[in-house]
Amino acid sequence: MKIRTLTRREVEAEPYSIWNAFVNLLAMEQYPDLTLEQRAAHLVFWYENEVQNGGHLQFFENRGTEHLSETIEALGLLGAACQQQVLRDAGDLWLSRFRSSIESVEEFCETALDGEFAAFDTRFGECDPPLQKKLEEFLNQRQSSFVVVT
Repeated sequence: MKIRTLTRREVEAEPYSIWNAFVNLLAMEQYPDLTLEQRAAHLVFWYENEVQNGGHLQFFENRGTEHLSETIEALGLLGAACQQQVLRDAGDLWLSRFRSSIESVEEFCETALDGEFAAFDTRFGECDPPLQKKLEEFLNQRQSSFVVVT
């Protein structure tokens, strides 16, 4: 099991170090190397990051659909019902037709400007609470699965 370890001194000096260690684990470890619980947080973390940085189009272009159903399930596990429905709907649209890979930044921009996923991006932004809060709650409830303080 992959896990991050911090000393009590590190946490006392920098209380945000637990969050940083959690993010480090989710961002740096490979999906197959994680436990089921860690995988759920990993998938939600990457969904949040991709959509915040480039919308659902970027999420699908960068992450594909290999773990789409697991990501939808993970959102439910974290209690993010609003985002779960948004991704379910956006996934249905993405899968509704063949799509060739975007090959350049210019092509991505052109495709994004078409606005096919704009409504999903808007809905995602309107979800309350945001996914970061759900990830924080998940960490608080299951910290020992991600970060151990010695």
